Amino acid sequence: MPIPDSQNAIADRSKVRDYLLNREHPDGGAKAVWFHNRGYSRDNWQILANDLLDIARNCVDYDTETNDYGVKYIAAGSVGRSGHTAGTVLTVWIVEDGLHPRLITSYPDI
Repeated sequence: MPIPDSQNAIADRSKVRDYLLNREHPDGGAKAVWFHNRGYSRDNWQILANDLLDIARNCVDYDTETNDYGVKYIAAGSVGRSGHTAGTVLTVWIVEDGLHPRLITSYPDI
């Protein structure tokens, strides 16, 4: 069962390009190395964004957590470009009051 309203989910440039794929980011640098090793780059950040959106739209199961900001959905899926080793990631989405799901983060499921 996909994440509710996942057809309208958002994985924006700042989250994907400037965080998940930025090797210089103090918090996201290790994630960036992992994603780069699976064939993703900052120049083509939309490819990773689309692959993460596909996880939200096609997952068969997910966990939920409610906090002061809204409902978080955590879904696992596989990512990796042709010619690279695929890996499993967890994607975290938040639905704030009346808004569409928005990507918070993604990280390797090790």
